Amino acid sequence: MPVVTVQIWEGRGADQKRALAKALTEAMVEHGDASVEALHVAIDEYPKENWAKAGILGIDRTDLVKPADRPPAVWRLQHALLEVIDLERSLEFYVGTLGFEVHKEEPFRDGRPLVVTKQGLGLIPGRNSSGNPVEHLAFHTRNVVRLAEQLGAAGIEPLAGPEPSAYGISLYVADPDGNKIELFGSR
Repeated sequence: MPVVTVQIWEGRGADQKRALAKALTEAMVEHGDASVEALHVAIDEYPKENWAKAGILGIDRTDLVKPADRPPAVWRLQHALLEVIDLERSLEFYVGTLGFEVHKEEPFRDGRPLVVTKQGLGLIPGRNSSGNPVEHLAFHTRNVVRLAEQLGAAGIEPLAGPEPSAYGISLYVADPDGNKIELFGSR
């Protein structure tokens, strides 16, 4: 029975804790050969007055940066949405042959059927007019609204957003080759 214990200051919401528990579980399964069913994640929260660093209590620290004041950051590729010619054939390859797992199936925003795998690949039928099979790439990001302002100051206009999405706040921009990029996360 593996146990991962996290010790943090109070103040994070349930959604942040869910995401943390999920990420730690996935990391232990992938890198620690743990079983999802047997792994426990314990989150211990402490008030800032019960934690000190270098002899200074958290409530007395003046060097702390609030999350909203941290600079925007793009962390990692979260998912890719691939437009395929034959959805069933593609599912047979990715799920049947490669062993991907289906996370959910639902209509895409334009009504086409969407299949999302646990591995981060989304599949929808029909290629766009450019013939490029990648509908968009999505990156997990911090401070999306500030990033949009930063990009705007650099002359990069959004294709859409920042706007509420299934992932929090999403901003869509085009890279220099015209590929659609989604940057999503917290405000």
